[in-house]
Amino acid sequence: MYDGRAEVRNLGAVLAAMLAILALEVGGGIVSGSLALLADAAHMATDAVSAGLALWAAWLAQRPADHRLTFGYGRSKVLAALANGSALFAIVALVWIEGIRHLRAPEPVDERTMLGVAAVALLSNLALSWYLSRSHGRSLNVRAVIVHALGDALASFGVILAGITIMLTGWLRADAVISLIIGILVALSAWSVMRDSVTVLMEGVPREFDLADLRQTLDALPYVSDVHDLHVWCVNEGALAASFHVRVPEAALATSPDTVTLLKSLLAGRFKVEHATIEVECQNCGDGCD
Repeated sequence: MYDGRAEVRNLGAVLAAMLAILALEVGGGIVSGSLALLADAAHMATDAVSAGLALWAAWLAQRPADHRLTFGYGRSKVLAALANGSALFAIVALVWIEGIRHLRAPEPVDERTMLGVAAVALLSNLALSWYLSRSHGRSLNVRAVIVHALGDALASFGVILAGITIMLTGWLRADAVISLIIGILVALSAWSVMRDSVTVLMEGVPREFDLADLRQTLDALPYVSDVHDLHVWCVNEGALAASFHVRVPEAALATSPDTVTLLKSLLAGRFKVEHATIEVECQNCGDGCD
């Protein structure tokens, strides 16, 4: 079962850890003179901002529904995930701009300090990603933070590879080449988060939901002659809703409340639909019946 307070606590711990890593990378970048480390620190700064945004959204989502927002504040987390995904694309653009600049004019660095700080950042970001995915990996809000952390882990891994390459061969452009590759990988992950966020905001059918299976299941019920105006969407991440009309034989109208109860039980048990609005209509009549 989803625990909003646990998500807030976990995101708070992750934010504190990200700020510590950020301080380490800034200090290491200044001491070593590594622009790659400072760029990684800038990436980590955006990670910390994203974690702070996700933390605020998770806290806000716990507020109960009111007369203005009758479905509650759950979609605040989806909005935060969309904002974080957009920020990742901005980061990728900056990485590419900086990478192209380094291809043209590479600069010398202190490889040992660069490697040490990047190794600590890599392990820390992998640990943070594992910690979040283990506890709240299905949350779009948390997924966006995980993508940020994994993106920074990739950047740190790239710094390590670049540092080793520079140490062994003296080829300073290795840093820029690896940064460009990492940018592509981060963009692909960001696109996944943004696509799922937009699906929720557009009230689309979730990718993992089989709408055809639901329609076939309803059509196969002996007391249902037709199903139409079928809609399935996410109220917020993980909370499914559905609405549709069913036609039943005229003789079955007297038991329509039982029909609705059975349909809602089917939706909740097999299809995990938490909120359903069902209108029962007479098969041979023009008017619907509640």
